[in-house]
Amino acid sequence: MYHQVFNMKNNILIFSTLLLIISCDIEEGPYIADYDSYVNPEKKVLIEDYTGHLCPNCPEAGREIKAIQDIYGNQVIALAIHVSKTFARPYPESQAPKFQYDFRTQWGDSWDETFSISNLGLPRGMVNRLSYPSNHQLGKDEWAGIVAEELRKEIDFKISITSDNNNIYVNTEVVNTLLNKHNIFICLAENNIIDWQKDGQEEVENYEHNHILRSVIADESISNSYELTSGQIIEKEYSYDISSLEQVNIDYSNSIELGNGNSGGWNINNMTVIAFIYNTENKEIVQVEEANLN
Repeated sequence: MYHQVFNMKNNILIFSTLLLIISCDIEEGPYIADYDSYVNPEKKVLIEDYTGHLCPNCPEAGREIKAIQDIYGNQVIALAIHVSKTFARPYPESQAPKFQYDFRTQWGDSWDETFSISNLGLPRGMVNRLSYPSNHQLGKDEWAGIVAEELRKEIDFKISITSDNNNIYVNTEVVNTLLNKHNIFICLAENNIIDWQKDGQEEVENYEHNHILRSVIADESISNSYELTSGQIIEKEYSYDISSLEQVNIDYSNSIELGNGNSGGWNINNMTVIAFIYNTENKEIVQVEEANLN
């Protein structure tokens, strides 16, 4: 009797194994073996890092961005925005040379007010401005998981950027027909700025500040029509003058509390153009691109 039960169990096991093998043989692709590792190569994501040179914990957020970019490369674009009197103000001249630069901009301060970031403490940021207005303010340890989720999504737009002789050209291809209103946003960022930064218990004199928001060139409707048609090409051209944009920041610093006008010294050779498209209803950024400013 024992041998009969044992043989029956063996037969069931063998039969189940054969069914599994047959099932595997007839499965058709394509399929994703590990969904968590899938990345849409055409999708890009923006991390907005709200920070300040007097914020001792903020360099850890910068290192987190670097770690995420090491995984996903140029599919992850970053923008560092210095905000708040607490963490971004320059020191008085009496404390020179420490922390004399004013990285703040009128746009960064406006966004900080709109999205209520710094009042929760820094570092903090947004990934594609998702989940506004309730769950968009993210700590740095939340960024990587949301970036991974965003990079799995299909795209509705493709963006390309070129520039020459004080002109920026942005071409957008509509991938899917859409009915919601979308805006296109163009800004300038600068890398390799060497200046003071608090880093934990240290005051680092030659800290390298990267992807710093410098100026906004445009924030406008991508089209005169809400309806965008698959295959549609939208071409935009923007003129700019670096000296004039730089002066805007200097004037702004002079006009705000604890400002000192020390917001110039831009290096155009280290600047990039960031363009992103966002849904005006929920603020979500649906595609982003970055290119060197030529």
